[in-house]
Amino acid sequence: MKENNDQRYDIIGDIHGHADELEFLLKALGYSRTSGNFRHPGGRKVIFLGDYIDRGPKIREVLEIVRGMVDAEQALAILGNHEVNAIRYAAIGSNGQPLRDRSPKNQGQHQATLDQIPDPEEWTAWMEWLATLPLSLNLDGLRAVHASWDDAAIAELNGIGALQGFTLERYSVKGTPEYESISRVVNGPEILLPKGFTYPAADGVLRPEIRIKWWADLTNATARDALFPHDPEMPEIPLVEIPSTGYAEDAPPTFFGHYALKDTVPAPIRPNLACLDYGMGKKGFLCAYRWDGETTIDPAKFIGLVVVEKISINNLRLKRKERHVGSL
Repeated sequence: MKENNDQRYDIIGDIHGHADELEFLLKALGYSRTSGNFRHPGGRKVIFLGDYIDRGPKIREVLEIVRGMVDAEQALAILGNHEVNAIRYAAIGSNGQPLRDRSPKNQGQHQATLDQIPDPEEWTAWMEWLATLPLSLNLDGLRAVHASWDDAAIAELNGIGALQGFTLERYSVKGTPEYESISRVVNGPEILLPKGFTYPAADGVLRPEIRIKWWADLTNATARDALFPHDPEMPEIPLVEIPSTGYAEDAPPTFFGHYALKDTVPAPIRPNLACLDYGMGKKGFLCAYRWDGETTIDPAKFIGLVVVEKISINNLRLKRKERHVGSL
């Protein structure tokens, strides 16, 4: 979608079913409900970076907010890996089998969504709508992607249209170039560790591969150099096969989510790169960036909102407390 050069955006990272936090953040950014949808009086729009579903307590409500704003042309939204996985999980291929294996592990990833949207017709309707969303945005002055910006993969994916029907099936066969092109933008590139080594992923499972700094030149890098997010306890393991990586420092500012950063204060990764996933689905906080046309990302324009539920010792009632991270 092409927007005019004067359009200003508030870019929001992974939400994972936390509608209350999303509403608080939108209001903190100056949006209010008008005609049923959130709008900004100054004409700003939101860019949602994906991962709307799974984990949180109010998944339907998040989808309703995101879709309402998109339909009212108050927001743009892209797919995250959780949406792509869910679309594949729900779809049946030409062989009569789901396009994503309905194993206990895969079902567990979507269980919160399946529990909260148990009606098959409603579930199908949401999957059909999500499938119409793009996998990336290349707008005037900025780019948005869920996990990593890969020029070759994005050039191919921009021509496929909606992730539905034959196209969805073609891009859902593991090991094919088509599958890998989507994986690179919604999951990000990974490196296989040498035989015998594993690393605990965010879900606690020991995995033989690690997520990597896709924007950096990783030639001769060790596992500690390549790993993202950084972990000082990662050993200096030599890497055998390193995928092509790198993102030009003079490329447009690019915003992405996916990596569930544990930092308490949001900050740019590079002057033209920012991750806006601060672990909302993992007891972190929801994060946004207020973009006003700048080509260099400003650390002062990150907005985080933590909503913490605590028991009051005095009256034994739940109290809601809000804490801003960043400045408005």
